[in-house]
Amino acid sequence: MKIKIFTLLLGLMVATVSYAQQMEGVIKKTEVSPVIGGEIDAVWDDANSYSITRYETNKDAPTLGAEGETYWKALWSQSDQGMYLLVVVNDDNFFPYYESVGDPWAFDRVEVYLDVNAGDLADGLGPSSSNSGHYQAAPEFEEPNDGTLRSNWICDYASTVTGDAAYSFEYFIPFATLVDRDGMAIDLEATIGFDISLLDRDEASNIDPCPRAVWSNEATVGESWTNMDDCGLITFEGAQTIFVETLALTGGDITENNGELQIDVAITPADATNKSLNWTVLDGGTGRVSVDANGLVTGILDGTVEIQGETKDGSWLSETVTVNISNQIVTIDDINLVRNPYMDEVDENGIAHVWHNNLDVIDGALYIPATDGERNNWWEGTQTRQVGYGCNATDSYTFSFVMWSDAPDTMYVDFEDSANGWRRYGASTHPFSNGLSEGFEIGRSAWEFLTTVEPMKFIDDNLIFDELKENTDEAMIFMAGFHQAGAVYLDSVLLINNNDMALLTPGYVPVESITVTSAEGATAVARGSALQMSAEVLPAGATLTDARWSVEPGTGDATIDAAGLLTGDTVGMVTVIATAKDDSKVFGSMDIEVTFGIGVQRHSVNQMKVYPNPAVNELNVVLTSENTTVSIYNSVGAKMDEVNVTGTMHSFDISSYASGIYFVKTDNAIAKFVK
Repeated sequence: MKIKIFTLLLGLMVATVSYAQQMEGVIKKTEVSPVIGGEIDAVWDDANSYSITRYETNKDAPTLGAEGETYWKALWSQSDQGMYLLVVVNDDNFFPYYESVGDPWAFDRVEVYLDVNAGDLADGLGPSSSNSGHYQAAPEFEEPNDGTLRSNWICDYASTVTGDAAYSFEYFIPFATLVDRDGMAIDLEATIGFDISLLDRDEASNIDPCPRAVWSNEATVGESWTNMDDCGLITFEGAQTIFVETLALTGGDITENNGELQIDVAITPADATNKSLNWTVLDGGTGRVSVDANGLVTGILDGTVEIQGETKDGSWLSETVTVNISNQIVTIDDINLVRNPYMDEVDENGIAHVWHNNLDVIDGALYIPATDGERNNWWEGTQTRQVGYGCNATDSYTFSFVMWSDAPDTMYVDFEDSANGWRRYGASTHPFSNGLSEGFEIGRSAWEFLTTVEPMKFIDDNLIFDELKENTDEAMIFMAGFHQAGAVYLDSVLLINNNDMALLTPGYVPVESITVTSAEGATAVARGSALQMSAEVLPAGATLTDARWSVEPGTGDATIDAAGLLTGDTVGMVTVIATAKDDSKVFGSMDIEVTFGIGVQRHSVNQMKVYPNPAVNELNVVLTSENTTVSIYNSVGAKMDEVNVTGTMHSFDISSYASGIYFVKTDNAIAKFVK
């Protein structure tokens, strides 16, 4: 096992003291994956069962049955590269979030905690500290509670109410989401921290604080959210890690605005347990790019950057590559440090990406709902936040957003440092930083104001993060105060280093519309044949009038080249998309049917099977004929892998793929799967 020696020694010294009173569990390996869907599968009979009977000493005892009636079980899967978790609760009074009043945390809830800092578990931290190797998975009950599969940033889950009040929660936690404070992947051969905390609120009792049942941590040192030192310990039975031995990266050039470059990765041995990498853009470059979890680089500012890829399996290997960037248009969006600022990135349920607390996007704005019940303090209202921007302590920043509400409502916005006593670590001269409410200092990065029913743009163009420290947890928090006046709406959130304003492209004219057409107005193309597509980009005086072509598979599939020549691949409907190459994000589309060629019978089309679906670490493809080229594409048409399969079955390693929708293609068939 490869871990840092000093970390191991420190952990061993602390372990002799801390581990004595901690509960311990063994997670068995399974070859059969439980199905998350509301039923307790037979495979759970083979798992160890652990009763949840302790409770936090500073709270009243919960009412969750006798020993063994409320328990958890877990199994881990090598093929799925994740842990399945089952929590069964024998509650006597079911009181979910959507019926809660008063304290927004006082309702029935399951909180799962993990600490993957192998060898250094007693560090006095919890998930409240970002990028700390500590995690909380605590999705709220959502109607219906019938085993409906849902997802959040760390796990898939489902809740099921059984009988009058008892309930169960099922989880699948991919190992890929769990990295330690150094960005290294979970070490399955090591002991990791783990706990279950059950909030037991009975509506009639209105007990405050809410009773909590726990597996291990009785909160004599601190609740798991802030301190996991007294949490339990788990090990993964039969786990064995094959470490990466060599790593090589290949970079290149980006010569198109917002162009992309996939860094090529070569790893040995081929059967390494975890081949995923942490990607970092190193300081000191003259250009600017973004890089995703798969090493896909997107250009932002002209210049040169060095990008480092580092193994996440604990082998501590790293390499750097050079990427040269040119021909970039620079707009406000390129220099904005806020992610998803216009709330246009949502999941399949309409929940905004990146913004905390699973809030909906309605009419293009983040919807911050009112919460019933009395409010005594500004921090008891509905909150949302974003963390980590990479600001510095010397430059000035412009901070702005647009907000309105159903009725006038008090709003609180601040930049807080949870790693240093929740300090407001910025200085502001804005009139709203008036320090009127408890805990808000005058002239700090904390603003209090009254929203209006009409959209209001808030702007502070001289915000300086003068108390930013090396370990600061940068957090921008919107708190809807006492918030009993209806919903608040948030849009267009900007945080910009004022020095970056000089980088903006002068005279930039964005694309306003794109219309896609085909040669002679055709609406179909035969499989194996070609059809020329065209894009009319307006206005004619736009800075960039070129378009980037792509195809979104539907019931069929096709490919398209850079000049818009479409080739039918698989019978069915496809959508041809032309996207502006500037920063406008404007696109046009046209549906095209891929048809059978003359004399080709339907039964001649090959079929294939892909499983499991959803897949986590490995995807199996079964074909009906030999010597077939099989390719995997992501949702934007980038090829992820391609193999010539000599037989009729092949297994793809998809452990490094980001979560999303992918397509498996052969010459005659296409299948979709979810990672």
